[in-house]
Amino acid sequence: MLNAALAEPITAAEPAAPQLSVEALSVSDLRAEIDRIDDALLELVEQRQALARRVGAAKGADDGRLRLKPDREAAVVERLVRKAEPWSKRLVAALWRELMSAGLSTQSEVEVVVWAGNDPARRLDAARRRFGSSADYRMVSTAQEALDAAEQGGAVAVLAVEPDAPWWTDLPEREDLWIFDALHGPRAAEPTALAVGRVSEAALARGQVFRISTGGDGDDTGARPRLVAMDQGVRLYAVTETSAATAKLDRARGYIGRCSRALA
Repeated sequence: MLNAALAEPITAAEPAAPQLSVEALSVSDLRAEIDRIDDALLELVEQRQALARRVGAAKGADDGRLRLKPDREAAVVERLVRKAEPWSKRLVAALWRELMSAGLSTQSEVEVVVWAGNDPARRLDAARRRFGSSADYRMVSTAQEALDAAEQGGAVAVLAVEPDAPWWTDLPEREDLWIFDALHGPRAAEPTALAVGRVSEAALARGQVFRISTGGDGDDTGARPRLVAMDQGVRLYAVTETSAATAKLDRARGYIGRCSRALA
């Protein structure tokens, strides 16, 4: 006996729709495809914003610290940049910084107070690229004002790195404040400014630590420190983390911050 399935008449399959290559599409076809992708992206952005609001509600009441989590933000950006094609890495980093800024703004207002030193345009641009267009920005005339806003008003302070303005020497006495990020200009090797705020030490990203020293270039981690700034023999170093020696930041030994390493 024939299997019933085999007994059924065989019909010719309908021809598959021709698959056109990108090169074969017209400009209008390509633009229509871009519009379709844009619509899908918009829907995903709205979903992300809704989830960010739920995260904010789950965090509960403020404890006086900034709501941003540098370790989480760094992990997200670094993971996606690793996956991105070489030509899109900078775009991916900038895009997700902006998305995270927008998400954070659904949880609380973010004020960024900038002391820009002798190059206001460059420092403000670096702050905007790091903290996004959803934050509120305010320029101040002294580093002291920026640090006070971070310590007393819950703002993010962005402070220029300049040889004649050793504001970082105040941080050992401001125990609630940590350097939590280094802001670079486009393709710049050294930071143009540092971000400071009331951030939980546990939420600081890993990669490099900031340490004040009055001695030489040595460091107890075994890593070679990189000089960031100096004032009358007092030096601010950035030290690449290579061991667990700096797992706990000890202010008594000059440690005043930690952040991820700059993206390539």
